[in-house]
Amino acid sequence: MSAWENVSVKHSDGGDHLLEDGTGSGGEKEFACGKFASNKHPKKGDKYHITATPEGEVFAMDWTATCTFAGETSEFKVE
Repeated sequence: MSAWENVSVKHSDGGDHLLEDGTGSGGEKEFACGKFASNKHPKKGDKYHITATPEGEVFAMDWTATCTFAGETSEFKVE
C-alpha cells in the first residue's frame, strides 16, 4: 500500500476543494484519504477528482473515483 501526500479532492463537476494538503493511502484503484472537515465530507456514490503526490516524490498524479465511504477519512474506488 502506497502513502500519499498533498492530497486534494473536489467534486468531478467542479467547485471548491473538499480536501487540500491531506494525506492518503492505497493506490489509484482504491484510495483512502483525509482529514475532511466535518462540513466538507464527500457524498457516497458521487464521483470526485483526486490529485496526490506519492510520498517522497515530486510529481503529482490525478484520477477520478467514486466515493465508497464518506467521513473524516473517506474511501474512493475507480469503477
